[in-house]
Amino acid sequence: MANQSDEFCDICQRMDISKPADAFCPQCEDFLCGPCQNHHKVAKLLNSHQTISIVEYMKLPTFIKNVNIKCADHENIFECYCKTHDNLCCKKCLITSHSDYNEITLIEDLLSMSALQKTSALDDIEQILKRLSTNIHTAIDDRKRNLYEIQQQKGNLLGKIKEKRKEINNLLDLLEKSLLQELSEVEKESSKKLEMVIKELEQRSSKLIQLQSDIALMKCCTSNFQIFMGVRKMIEHVSSEERHIKSLFCSGSLNNVTIECIFNDQLSTFIENIKTLGKIEMTTIKSEISFSWADDKTAQLYTPRQKARPFKDIQVELVHRINTRGHVTGCVISPSGKILLTDYNYSILIYDKSGGFETRINVQSSHAFSISVVDETTVAISAGGWEQNIVLVDINSGNIVKEIQMSDWCFGISFQNGSYIVSTNSKGIQIIRTPQENVTNVMSVSGVNGNDSYVTSCQNFIVHSDCTSDAIICYNLKGEVLWSYKDPILRQPCGITLDSDSNIYVAGSASNNIVVISPDGAYAKSLLDSSHGILDPRAIYFDKKDYVLLVANYQGSAFVYAVS
Repeated sequence: MANQSDEFCDICQRMDISKPADAFCPQCEDFLCGPCQNHHKVAKLLNSHQTISIVEYMKLPTFIKNVNIKCADHENIFECYCKTHDNLCCKKCLITSHSDYNEITLIEDLLSMSALQKTSALDDIEQILKRLSTNIHTAIDDRKRNLYEIQQQKGNLLGKIKEKRKEINNLLDLLEKSLLQELSEVEKESSKKLEMVIKELEQRSSKLIQLQSDIALMKCCTSNFQIFMGVRKMIEHVSSEERHIKSLFCSGSLNNVTIECIFNDQLSTFIENIKTLGKIEMTTIKSEISFSWADDKTAQLYTPRQKARPFKDIQVELVHRINTRGHVTGCVISPSGKILLTDYNYSILIYDKSGGFETRINVQSSHAFSISVVDETTVAISAGGWEQNIVLVDINSGNIVKEIQMSDWCFGISFQNGSYIVSTNSKGIQIIRTPQENVTNVMSVSGVNGNDSYVTSCQNFIVHSDCTSDAIICYNLKGEVLWSYKDPILRQPCGITLDSDSNIYVAGSASNNIVVISPDGAYAKSLLDSSHGILDPRAIYFDKKDYVLLVANYQGSAFVYAVS
């Protein structure tokens, strides 16, 4: 093997011989020539050591090459690790600096633990790098979108300016020229800033690729001790990159930029006194990009809630906005985190946790109205049309598992304790079980207007939204009314769901809002409205696992909110 570096064999140098090194042993920290490498392989105490070629060694990150197994203060080999001080220790360190601390672990124990999961720490960092890479590419795409938007806005504003200009006489040519110049300058300035942000993000992306390459080399070419020491340095590099990207987000560099033209309001009444044709303004709107940072508590997009929060303190924060298809009348989040929407035109729309569209499942019913989770892979669909049935669908295979004939139109549906709770058109709320393929009617709540209405349930009660009378009614499992709620803030209530504390969330179709009601029906407040994009909402679902709220408008958009 030809020597690729200026390193010489350490074994030969100890015998005052200078021979170029062909390999490196991470465990011994020795460079080896060809013959010494052969002796190294067959030595009884050393044959378990894995050497790497000098070429691979030269590719390792500098901080890995500089890993030292000896204490700088005492020149002894590190043998212990002090958890209290987060320090490696030699024997003398234990006596002089760490004798009063009990959290001392042998390094060989740490390394043996790492041997069982050799790359787990690196895998964690790799996941952080993947999230950062996703964040960067999402930000780049969003900045390019914004860049395209303001260029389109410029074109639209040019047209408006030209149209307005035709309404005045030719003496205003100079003012028009001035305004167009201002528009170009603002657009140029905005584009320049966005391009600078995109350039910086692309540079950060390149750095992440290098770090990922370093991790791959560390996995295959370094010792457990080097991994143990290298993980710290790698985390510092990753954290530095993350801080840069996060600083862009926090500083407002990823905020959306828009430009618009505000015309002088004197144009139509007093043209001869006008000194300017208008003004070009640039505004920024907080970005809706969803990021995942390494310092998040769960290192995931959603943070599960730990304890109950008072009703009055319930708040939501937008996580995702999803562009939907068809006419959405029902929604759930599956146990695996997939977002499922029912399109009233016979199908289930499936999206991933981030809101990306995956597939469509046809349910072969006259309509797919409401949806409820039955188990890990099965959902129940109510048919709000002539088929008059409940359809059980396997969301993995897309197959219809079972059909339950109901002899009435079915609208809202909830699955609880092995029973299907269904709001029917003329028979009120029906609670049924299906033991051994037979349908058993457990209870009926009569006098209920079930047309286009929804239900939700828990262990102790059922809550029903009466779309016709604008009322929310709570029943016990005997069908007795516990309370009812009605207020002008909630009109034509549709989808309804419960959180872990039995607070009720209702979609107001006509009032264009989401209202949350206390468990006793005594208090309520509007949580979201049309200013948040809530327009004719029909479907709503509370995921108790991740403590997020899914809301779907009848057409156009669905939203995922983190609830706190």
